[in-house]
Amino acid sequence: MRYHFFSILLLTFFGYSYSQATVSGYYITKTNDSVTTQIKIPKSIFGTVDFSKFLFKVEVNDGPDETKKLKPEDIKSFGFMYEEKAYQFFSKPTITENNLRFLEPLIIGKKTSLYQFQTVNQNGALLGTFFTFEKSDGTYLFLNTGIRNLEKFKSALKDFYKDNQKLQELIDTKFQLKKNAKIDITEIIQAANKS
Repeated sequence: MRYHFFSILLLTFFGYSYSQATVSGYYITKTNDSVTTQIKIPKSIFGTVDFSKFLFKVEVNDGPDETKKLKPEDIKSFGFMYEEKAYQFFSKPTITENNLRFLEPLIIGKKTSLYQFQTVNQNGALLGTFFTFEKSDGTYLFLNTGIRNLEKFKSALKDFYKDNQKLQELIDTKFQLKKNAKIDITEIIQAANKS
């Protein structure tokens, strides 16, 4: 009897863990068409929501039996509401210009935009953050929190904004502590969009 109870409990747990909720959303095609759809919310093997799985693909359902997996190469972006919060993911390069992933926007500006993806371990603890900086002229800079030397952050950003003396001066005052790197980056992007 205990064996059957344990088996039923285990099957229920795995069934719940692998079940995926869907929410109303949209995606933007490469030709700028907006398509309303149902988006599957990915879950970890423990049954918790795991948005990091959106990095490589999003599963959408455009109608009965029309489930498809869209990769960053296939669409420009997608978005949805989940638990009263709006989410957007954009197809942008990271690490190299040919390495497209779905990234979350931190700042979308007229002169510079900032996108990120975060890596987490199996327990959901943050391991690192990868940033993609995009200027309005289409140039990119890629940084990550794995860079141990904060001078490399400064050097890369100074080179990226070499045409703006005020930003050069601001960058010189930043990156004193690694724990403030994201705040420093945000302040630099905000200043870049004001200049």
